[in-house]
Amino acid sequence: MDRPDTVTLETFVAVVEAQGFTRAAARLETTAGAVSRRISALEAHLGLRLLNRTTRRFSLTEAGEHYFRDVSAILQALTEAQDRASHLAEAPGGNLRVAVPLSFGVRALAPLLPAFLARYPNLHVTLDLDDRMVDILATGADLALRIGSLADSSLVARRITEFRRVLCAAPGYLARRGEPATPADLVGHACLHYSNVAPRDEWTLIGPHGPETVVVTGPLCANNGDLLRQAAIAGLGIVALPEFLLGDDLAVGRLVPILTGYGTAPLACSALWPSRQFVPAKVRVFVEFLAETLGGGKGRVQP
Repeated sequence: MDRPDTVTLETFVAVVEAQGFTRAAARLETTAGAVSRRISALEAHLGLRLLNRTTRRFSLTEAGEHYFRDVSAILQALTEAQDRASHLAEAPGGNLRVAVPLSFGVRALAPLLPAFLARYPNLHVTLDLDDRMVDILATGADLALRIGSLADSSLVARRITEFRRVLCAAPGYLARRGEPATPADLVGHACLHYSNVAPRDEWTLIGPHGPETVVVTGPLCANNGDLLRQAAIAGLGIVALPEFLLGDDLAVGRLVPILTGYGTAPLACSALWPSRQFVPAKVRVFVEFLAETLGGGKGRVQP
């Protein structure tokens, strides 16, 4: 036989504890013959006699006593491990590691964390703030939050919400360069490009006559929206950023919306995790909390 399986080891322990094949068979809901065959195959595999058995006497050999103690400890440890794993699958607890884009984590996610941690006091959250598209399988993260379109992968994805983007610039920039009236006018302006949304310097605006795509140029491209926001406030050019990044800038006039008769495709916010079959409770409750607070609570994550 190959390495003894759990059933064979459990059979051996049952025989010892029940002091016989027949009583062990009753406990295991099988036949005495099946129990005898498993023990014989186990002894043949080990090359050892584990049991002294006659019609009137049953006892462990010295090797059998050592093997019984070791196997009992292994089966107990396995049971405890299975119990712990089942508990983690059913009750949210332990450490939840989440990969999050930097600005989204600081501006949109951080204000939500106190309520989440108050609801699930047995959870500890570790946030990895990084604007790179990290490989969650390689980094050991439980899930990732992504803003924008998703690449094809084996990961499970659930859309949490959408963010509207706003085209805006500083009043000083518009005073110097003039305000664009149509998407085509952007060609003559300094446009600050957010590379996490689109790798190419193209902006698509949706107006009365449908979508219009413009190839834009400018002095700065970055994968962090807060950096581009600061550059726009400083008068460096025009940005197209999600609303959660703009804060009070639009309200107090540090930035001024432009091309308000046109819209942009919304940015999706999605949660990704490795397996559809086994979703740990800590992942499930976090995704559902985000859907509740950011997306209106539509749908549930199946365990």
